[in-house]
Amino acid sequence: MKNVLFIFLIYCFSFTIISCSRSSDGGSSTTSTTTDNDTTTDNDTTSPIIVVVYPVTTPTSDPSPDYTFSSTKEGTITYGGSCSSGTTSATSGNNTITFLTLSDGTYIDCTITVTDSAGNVSNTLEITSFTVDTTPTRTYYDLDGITFGNNTFVAVGESGIVRTSSDNGSSWDNGTSGTTREIYEIAFGDSTFVSVGRSGTNLYSIDNGSTWSSGTTTETSHYYGVANGDNIFVAVGNVNILKSTDNGSNWTTITTNNLNDVTFGNSTFVGCGVDGSIYTSANGSSWTSRTSGASANFLYGITFGNNLFLSVGSAGKLIKSTDNGSSWSNVNSQVSTNLYSIAYGNNIFVAVGSKTVIASTDNTGSTFGIKENTLTFNDVTFGNGVFVAVANDEIIYTSTDGDSWTKVYP
Repeated sequence: MKNVLFIFLIYCFSFTIISCSRSSDGGSSTTSTTTDNDTTTDNDTTSPIIVVVYPVTTPTSDPSPDYTFSSTKEGTITYGGSCSSGTTSATSGNNTITFLTLSDGTYIDCTITVTDSAGNVSNTLEITSFTVDTTPTRTYYDLDGITFGNNTFVAVGESGIVRTSSDNGSSWDNGTSGTTREIYEIAFGDSTFVSVGRSGTNLYSIDNGSTWSSGTTTETSHYYGVANGDNIFVAVGNVNILKSTDNGSNWTTITTNNLNDVTFGNSTFVGCGVDGSIYTSANGSSWTSRTSGASANFLYGITFGNNLFLSVGSAGKLIKSTDNGSSWSNVNSQVSTNLYSIAYGNNIFVAVGSKTVIASTDNTGSTFGIKENTLTFNDVTFGNGVFVAVANDEIIYTSTDGDSWTKVYP
């Protein structure tokens, strides 16, 4: 009997322990799960952090530029200031957005923030200022020649460029040459502008350089100089001398010669060129070689003024003729740099070249002084009381005295 009672007590004790154990495990599991879930939901207070990765390139010609930033959390993008985008969701990591179309201008107030699903707002990312400029990039060409006529300055040059000014060089308009070949020089006469250039290019304009027509010639060599006198245009180049009696419409080959420039004065054409060559002609058809005394130099430019012919060239060469080009004497230019062009006006001679501007002290062309040693000009002319000089990159300067120069274009 005692054994039976003992066994029954052991059974009851074991059953109690097992029941308590099961009850304890189950309660603990349920309580733990509920507690963890409540903690995850109630305590998410971490805000996203956003930083720039790739800013907008400035200036940009794209009216809808891209911008890349990174975020530490997913969320909704909010835009501030003048910029916005159709992209409104951010992912964790790098995000590239494209701004909606922007007008030309500078943008300094654009911002971005990201708000995560728990409502936490990121730092405000201020977008570095940038400029949108959709204006086509302007290409500037070299200007080689300029002249004055009919109250208008007309300049010509690289790729057939033409620039005109009817207000003494203060402002400049575009002409349409109809060619992409380089135009080296231009002259005016008989109400017509005539220009010559590369590969036999020859053009004429009767509307002050606005539009141009092509003259007729069989020549294909380069022409560097042109002048008008006594109803005749003469063009000179590296092979031949040409003549036109109908204002540049048709050209006749006259003779073989290698000249860089030509001018007209006192009923005489005078041309200058390689190895100090000088040629003169009374009618543009018959030409006579003259001794210049400058055989060691290239002569690049020539002009007429106050009954004098003056020519300039390499290494500062400057020579003068008082007898219509028949004989020549040296003049001290005061420089050793190349001189490319010379013009007469306001009772002085002004010559330009490589980082050089010189001017005579009077109208005799005997004494010169250095006026400028930083500017390089390809050609110079005079009209309406103003000297106008042209250079590479369409640079144009004006001066009334050859001493003080003002940049007027571009």
